Amino acid sequence: MLFVIARRDKLGMGDKRAELLAAHAEYQQAFMPLITFGGGLVEDGTDVENFIYGEEGIRKVTGNVLVLDVPDRAAAVAMHSNDPYTLGGIFETVIIEPFLQRVPPI
Repeated sequence: MLFVIARRDKLGMGDKRAELLAAHAEYQQAFMPLITFGGGLVEDGTDVENFIYGEEGIRKVTGNVLVLDVPDRAAAVAMHSNDPYTLGGIFETVIIEPFLQRVPPI
């Protein structure tokens, strides 16, 4: 079942996000087979065509969106809850909901 996780950072979390980047990336590796698609929300004006995923670039990220193919809500919540970004307290808003894909049609 598809679930969306949409997370918005608290203001001023760029340095904390950069500090936690390596731990987050390592944690997320185990979930790559479950992630249908995802990516970062970024500051207006960010050059997304030439974005460099590293400690400097990650400071322009203000949140993220993931669509997961997991058995149930508990699995989506567990993935979010144990993420180093979550444990580090960077998120202001979190939405975890079932996702109905309509476009493109499957």
